[in-house]
Amino acid sequence: MSTNLLTKLEKKVEHTVEVIELLRLQIEELEEENAALKAEQEKWRADLSALLKRFDDIEVDRDTNEYEEEEELDEEAFEEDDVFDEKEESETA
Repeated sequence: MSTNLLTKLEKKVEHTVEVIELLRLQIEELEEENAALKAEQEKWRADLSALLKRFDDIEVDRDTNEYEEEEELDEEAFEEDDVFDEKEESETA
């Protein structure tokens, strides 16, 4: 009977060792998959950051162009005022 118990215990230990080995392999595969996913996430993050920067650059360019257009309109209005003032001065003189 003692031999029978030892045999059962040995089988249970062997089974436990096999399960542990399978779990170790699974852990290793999951760690590799996790590393790949982290690398993919980092690539997406970098791509997204680059895209957001491009949007910011476009917005800055748009704002700059609007500012330049406003300055041009202000200059034109100022020039028109000068012409109007010159006409008034010549008419009053």
